[in-house]
Amino acid sequence: MANFSKKISLFFLAIFVFTAVFFSGSVEASFWDMIRAWVTINPLVVDVSAPKEVQIDKVFQVKARVTNKGDEKIEEVEGEIRLPLSGLVLLKKDPIQEIGVIPGKKEKKISWSVRGEEIGNYYISVKVSGELKGEGISAEDGIMIEVIKPSPRGRPLEWFRNLFDFFQRRFKF
Repeated sequence: MANFSKKISLFFLAIFVFTAVFFSGSVEASFWDMIRAWVTINPLVVDVSAPKEVQIDKVFQVKARVTNKGDEKIEEVEGEIRLPLSGLVLLKKDPIQEIGVIPGKKEKKISWSVRGEEIGNYYISVKVSGELKGEGISAEDGIMIEVIKPSPRGRPLEWFRNLFDFFQRRFKF
C-alpha cells in the first residue's frame, strides 16, 4: 500500500511540474506566481441568521456575520441581501450595505429589517464581496424561513373557543 501511495504522489508531482512549466511559458506568470495562486484561499466568510418561522406582517431581522479568516485586510467590503421577488419586503434600507475594511482575523455584522407579506417558505441569501490585494473575492450564505399565520395564543377569545369546542366534542354537551 505504501508503494502505491508513493507512485500516486509522484504522479501528481509530475503533473504539477509539467503543468507549471508548460503553462508558465504561455502565460505572463512565473512558476512561483502559479504556486501562490494555487494555494490562495478565500478568507472571506459570511454566516446568515434569521428566525426559522415568522408571523405574517411581522418585522424580523436578517443578520449577517462577515468574517475575515485571513491575516491580510480585506477592503471595500459590502454585503447585499437577496430576497425572493414576492412574499418578503425589505424595509427602510438599501439591499447593499457598505462594510468598509475588515482587518485580518476580525468580523463585522450587518442586518436588514424584513417583513413577510405572504404565507410560504422563502430563501434569503446574503452575498458579500471585497478586495484582497487588488483581487475581487466574495462569499455567500443563505437561510430558509417560513412565514406563518399568527398563533392562536395571541388571541384569547379564539383560544377560549377552541377549548370550548374541544370540551363540547369530548363530553357531548
